[in-house]
Amino acid sequence: MLSLVSLVFFTSSALAHNFPWEGVQLVGADVTANPDVAFAKLPGKLPKAKCKLFPGDAAWPNTAKWSTFNSSVGGALIKGIPPAIVCYPGPAFDEAKCQAVITGTPNSFWLMQDPIIPYEQQWLGSPCPVPKTVPASDSVPQYSCNITSFPAYAVNATTVKHVQAAVNFARNNNIRLVIKNTGHDFLGRNTGGGALLVWTHYLKGSEYLPNLKFGKYNGQAVKVAAGIMQFEIQQIMEKEGITMLAPGSTTVGAYGGYLQGGGFGILSGRYGLMSDQVLSLEAVTADGRFVHADPYENEDLFWALRGGGPGNFAIATSYVVKAYPPISLTTTQINLETGFVNQAGFKAPASTIRGINDTVFWKIFEEFMADIPRITEVGGYGWNWVYTNPPNATEPRRFHHVLQINLSNRTAAEAKTFAEPLFQRFQAAGLNVTNPEPTFYATYAKQAFRPAGPGEVSTNGRRFGSREFPRVNFSNPTKFRALMDILKRFVAEGGYHYHSVDYSPTVEVAGWPGKTSAVNPAMRNEVSHSTGFDDNYYGEGVSVAQQKAMHNRLDSYLQPWRDVSPGAGAYMNEADVSEPNWKQSFYGANYGRLLRIKDDVDPWGLFYAITGVGSDRYTVLGTEGLPNQQGRLCRI
Repeated sequence: MLSLVSLVFFTSSALAHNFPWEGVQLVGADVTANPDVAFAKLPGKLPKAKCKLFPGDAAWPNTAKWSTFNSSVGGALIKGIPPAIVCYPGPAFDEAKCQAVITGTPNSFWLMQDPIIPYEQQWLGSPCPVPKTVPASDSVPQYSCNITSFPAYAVNATTVKHVQAAVNFARNNNIRLVIKNTGHDFLGRNTGGGALLVWTHYLKGSEYLPNLKFGKYNGQAVKVAAGIMQFEIQQIMEKEGITMLAPGSTTVGAYGGYLQGGGFGILSGRYGLMSDQVLSLEAVTADGRFVHADPYENEDLFWALRGGGPGNFAIATSYVVKAYPPISLTTTQINLETGFVNQAGFKAPASTIRGINDTVFWKIFEEFMADIPRITEVGGYGWNWVYTNPPNATEPRRFHHVLQINLSNRTAAEAKTFAEPLFQRFQAAGLNVTNPEPTFYATYAKQAFRPAGPGEVSTNGRRFGSREFPRVNFSNPTKFRALMDILKRFVAEGGYHYHSVDYSPTVEVAGWPGKTSAVNPAMRNEVSHSTGFDDNYYGEGVSVAQQKAMHNRLDSYLQPWRDVSPGAGAYMNEADVSEPNWKQSFYGANYGRLLRIKDDVDPWGLFYAITGVGSDRYTVLGTEGLPNQQGRLCRI
């Protein structure tokens, strides 16, 4: 008879089944051929040099070294050349290619196909701006294309060996290392000037596990690779007839920074966060080793990689995640506006209720917000946007409100009955509206299935902040009144856009092993994940002084969000990169343990991400006080 310890070991080992490409690993012969990819041994220590090497330094690896490294990764090394260089005078100039760059840049499907450019190029100081039109080959460009602000090289990782070699080469040569999946990182954590970038986008694969018994879990599961995107999860669900948690945007990499920052989706009120779905994982650690982690093996690493922040502890290559039976979804939505609002990437539907006066508009907003506790109590998912355009010579400030109630496992009739009390309050508030027929989706897979796009419009150049408002901000009348006044002022006076996704990922919903993870405890108490957007442009042509002034103004309108919700958090993946008191806002009481784990698994300080655990020990030079990543990384 197997003992409990033996049973756990046997089951854990079974979970360590790898994809074929995970079996391709760095071996002794590779190290003999190129000592630069040698493994390290724990415990380690920080390098003597305080700063990472940068292109142009005397000690920077020469061409021969990079060529040898390219051989070590089987030709997977890519020079860090931004696509927009074809729009600038010089040997790379190409009119047709430049037009393709101009056309593709706003689309996330195009952006994710390039390893070098991040989703948010402002965090590199907008070093190679894409022109609005194709310039003449002999024209004088308005801006320059500064290649050294981008990562120097990228490894197109398609095997574990590629990841291991990149980790070891960067560590052994004191080069900054960054990790990019699809590029959806709004804080610049996936890029850095002069860095070696590990591109995990093409780590692909999935395997359905219909009957998995592991620890306290007994059910369906799926082995997934780190490079899988949202629309690929939808395909897995369709093929296997299951439900999985997924991001809300088509091209978001589901199993990279999204998961490691917590990760939420339309079913988070029922099944928890993306980090709650993980039963086990495989990863390459800072010493270059390929390891398995679960609740019984490498427990600290397993804990930290589920909500403790992306790009900071190890490079995950795959996970085993929970799966569920098919579940239906309903969506009830209305749009209303006081006047036409022009917003990039948004088009008001024909059903929009137009001509609402400001008083009624804000009453409806408050009624919807007041209903959030009721929506979240049944595992639902509220969703709303308030867009605004400034006043002009003929019109006052205009507002547009999109609001949704998303419910799972209900018929259309049941969803309509659920929404009826809210629509009665809308009518009492002066809105001439009837409770619409909900849109019914037989399965979650059908609700958001977009097999090939369209890609989302890039948010490049904008800044924003977030807050995870707890239930008390809605249940306490005084706190609710204060919150409503603050949010209205943010939009109506500040001129910013407001967005919320409203769900309750409690510890009970998280289940095992999700309830014991590095997720900020504040997320377990939230019912409204609110985000405020500044549409002002923070990119090329905007001076450092202007950028600082714009951000200071934005922060003055975000600070009341923090003041009205003491002890709450901000969602680290959709936050102000300059969030004050970020350790508490992003990590809460978990920060101390995370820092100890960071020092244990990465004593070399190889993994760095701005706002990541231990990141306050470092600074990026040459950014003129902006939270940018184009300069040299140094220890403080």
